[in-house]
Amino acid sequence: MIKDVPNKLSRQELVNILQEVVPDEFDFVYLRFDFNNHCNVGYAFVNFTSTKALYTFILAKVGKKWNMFSSEKVLQVSYANIQGKAALVNKFRNSAVMDVIEEWRPQIF
Repeated sequence: MIKDVPNKLSRQELVNILQEVVPDEFDFVYLRFDFNNHCNVGYAFVNFTSTKALYTFILAKVGKKWNMFSSEKVLQVSYANIQGKAALVNKFRNSAVMDVIEEWRPQIF
């Protein structure tokens, strides 16, 4: 789980950041949104396809400011309870989040 995400960051902007650091080494991204205020809630679930990809991302980004939207937030990573693409897909498959606009849904690669 990626934490302390600037609230104005979009899912596509997060995907672009991931692609810059670990291109095509993640297969699931869900940036959780608050449906009332139309901003993300500050964390995202990302499934990296290998431990090496996760480690590369951690070395490149953890503990560093996002440098966007005048945010002072510092990127953090923590272990999520649900692990793996299949488990994440299963978790969100029948979730109410699948009934909202596409940009707020999980993205599978």
